[in-house]
Amino acid sequence: MALAADAHEHRTMFDRIGEWWRHWRERNGVLAALDQCGRTEVERMARDVGLGGNDLRVLAGKWPDGATLLERRIEMLGLDRASAGLREPQVMRDLQRVCSICNNKRACAHDLDRRPGSAVWQDYCPNANTFDAVAGGAATAQPRR
Repeated sequence: MALAADAHEHRTMFDRIGEWWRHWRERNGVLAALDQCGRTEVERMARDVGLGGNDLRVLAGKWPDGATLLERRIEMLGLDRASAGLREPQVMRDLQRVCSICNNKRACAHDLDRRPGSAVWQDYCPNANTFDAVAGGAATAQPRR
């Protein structure tokens, strides 16, 4: 984790602007493609993945990195992707959806980089209860370092 934090800190302003620009273009491309599908098709696609049309549009706007912190949190908690809760597609889809639209990404990334063993994330993470249920109550007990 320290390597990821160090690599993140050594980026120049131009690197950050370039990264922001690439992400902005990707998101706009995805949203434009979704707009070309038409409202009826978007609603059908959203239903196919268990979402509403507006939720699909919000998630598309967060793509491709909307839930990258989710993978890090799952790893930090030592949860097995084959465990009962995470094996269920609806549970994973809900975790991804909630993580993608979360407004606490900066705090989450900071905590994962700087203090991964701290339980402070449970105070702001909208997925904390789901993690706790999947871990059988262990998510609040012993995060992996």
